[in-house]
Amino acid sequence: MKDFGVIVACYDKDYSFAKGCCASIKYFLGDVPIALIIDGDFSIKELENAYGVQALYRPQATHECLREKEWRSSTKMLAFWESPWEYFLYLDADIVVWGDLLKFANFTDYDMIIDHPAYEFTNEAINKWVFNGIQIEKHFPDFQWQQRPYFCTGVFFAKRDIFDLTEYKKLLELRLANPKMFYGMDQGLLNLMIFRAADRGEIRLKQESMQVIISNFSLSELHQRFPINKTGPICTENDATVIHWSGQKPFISRSTVYSEPMNFFRRQFIQDAWGYQGLRAEVMLQIEDFNIYKSKLMRRFAPWRK
Repeated sequence: MKDFGVIVACYDKDYSFAKGCCASIKYFLGDVPIALIIDGDFSIKELENAYGVQALYRPQATHECLREKEWRSSTKMLAFWESPWEYFLYLDADIVVWGDLLKFANFTDYDMIIDHPAYEFTNEAINKWVFNGIQIEKHFPDFQWQQRPYFCTGVFFAKRDIFDLTEYKKLLELRLANPKMFYGMDQGLLNLMIFRAADRGEIRLKQESMQVIISNFSLSELHQRFPINKTGPICTENDATVIHWSGQKPFISRSTVYSEPMNFFRRQFIQDAWGYQGLRAEVMLQIEDFNIYKSKLMRRFAPWRK
């Protein structure tokens, strides 16, 4: 595809997973260009050198509501207005690609292709994981919010500038005035934007089953669905999805979470970047995970140090 790339968003605590995500992109999607939206100011020189990843720093964003954190805009939202490419695939950092995901990138007929969830959202689930339905009815009386196929916004294909930035700013202002209206940084708000725009005929929307959220499946189911052997992923020819560790981070020593696909691609990045394998690579991964745990523990026990 012309004028197309993959965008991954991350901050410092999930940068180790972002490296695995980028390795999976290169493994399955080839030489497609990659950009990393960075919430912070840390260097990604190793990704730039290994895969030619382009850095997009949030503090350098053109638009104030995307740049300044008091707006509480999700980092990923930069992609809709500041993507380096007209068409893009967006991925959360705690995701790996599994198979040829690009088979869903039909921009001839659609402006946005999103996941079709494995489980339908009941109205109760919508109120828990998307937004407050009563408040939506109050502010958007023409929008029928019930029984919609809302999705976890970790993966989607989109065309740049399909949403109006002024309207997005108004939604951010609405959320700031009603803190309990939307779930998460972007999940509720982005779902509302997408389905309202589709209802009004402003975007051509398609849904495809292209995301597996690990919390929805058992360890044995995931092991059978996404096997890894000594040479790498055992992926069937027609398989195409992403594995998303939403809410359960795939630390290398976390036995309660099936993390082998992410472990493989984190190791792959270390080999691609520095040529390290075996014990040296394992030590590097353990140190990365320890540093994340350490910072979390320091924040948790910070009051005791006062």
